[in-house]
Amino acid sequence: MLGYNPWQIFRRLSPAQSNPGDVHKMMVAARVVMAALVLLGYAAGVSAAADEGADKKQQIEQLIGLHDLTTAVSIGNYYLKQESLLAIRSLLTRLGKEEKLGRDWNLSNPLWQRAEERLSKQVMAKVAEDFSSLEWLRPQWEDLDSREFSAEELDVLLTHFQSDVGRKQAKIVDHTVSTHVITTLAFSGKLKDIAGVQEERNRMQHIWNKEDDDMRFSIQDATNADGQRFAYSALGKKYFVTAILKLTGIISHRIDELALALPKEVDARADEVRSLLQEFKSGRG
Repeated sequence: MLGYNPWQIFRRLSPAQSNPGDVHKMMVAARVVMAALVLLGYAAGVSAAADEGADKKQQIEQLIGLHDLTTAVSIGNYYLKQESLLAIRSLLTRLGKEEKLGRDWNLSNPLWQRAEERLSKQVMAKVAEDFSSLEWLRPQWEDLDSREFSAEELDVLLTHFQSDVGRKQAKIVDHTVSTHVITTLAFSGKLKDIAGVQEERNRMQHIWNKEDDDMRFSIQDATNADGQRFAYSALGKKYFVTAILKLTGIISHRIDELALALPKEVDARADEVRSLLQEFKSGRG
């Protein structure tokens, strides 16, 4: 390496040839060789760790791909549509007072409805980007699984959830996540019955009912022995706790975070509907 072979110093020396300078050269060469071996060992270790990390990342991506959080997303969309409409109606009411539009400026007025629809489309497009796409969730989900499970455990999980009974249990996990999400919203009194969310509510209920039907099976079925064994195993319990409780917490936190930001998001778009207020004022005129 670099045109120099440190091993050449270790040739046999006769007593006549030996001198303190040769010994010093041998010691220097030995240090060079040891340093090279240490660096090679470190590089090999780094390479092995990188390969293991890449393999584990691939395992996690495959495991996440076996889940479907469509129902949880539909619940979030329903709630965020509700909160967006409440924020929009609050803004339109406030603008109406500022412009002294009177009592006719209300939810039943066609111009109000056009203003509400315009704002709603824009805000819900932002919700789709920030929540419904789940692009924000994948990095957190991957990090969660990476912390909680070893490569060996991930291999066992993949093998199980790719089996027939495992796929059924993956659906149970997904349905339980959605159950926790809607229960958190309902028990905290956040879900309200307001006009304008019927489409999102109907979609949520349809998806919920289908998922509920798809994930059901008989625990007495002999073919479910592997499922029972997995559910009661230490890894099975660990996965259900991680997937259900911790993942639900991440999703619920995101929903709350976006809901709190909606009034500010709506208010920032006030200028986009002022022309409709002016049209109302002119028509009343």
